[in-house]
Amino acid sequence: MQRLDFGIKNSRIWHICIQDLEINKSITLDNWTRYRGQYREIFYLNDTIKFLEVDHFNHKFKFFKSAVRKQNIEDFRKFFKLFLNYSEYV
Repeated sequence: MQRLDFGIKNSRIWHICIQDLEINKSITLDNWTRYRGQYREIFYLNDTIKFLEVDHFNHKFKFFKSAVRKQNIEDFRKFFKLFLNYSEYV
C-alpha cells in the first residue's frame, strides 16, 4: 500500500487527503472535515475546531492547537511533508 511507504498508519487520513474535491466543496470522514478553496485547504475536527491549514500556493501547512491525537497529527504531517513535499510553518 502506498500510504505505508510514507509511514501513514491511519488509512482514513490517507483517504480524506487524497480525495479529489472541487473548489468550495467539502468532505467529511468520521469527525474530520476538509474544506477546499482555490489555494487553501482547511481541516476541522467535529466541523468546529480548525486543526490544520494547507497553503497549496506556497506549499506549506500549519497545525493549530486542538484535541486531535498526536499519532493522527503525525500521519497528517507525514502526508504533507513526505508525500507532497510541503514544508511546515514553524
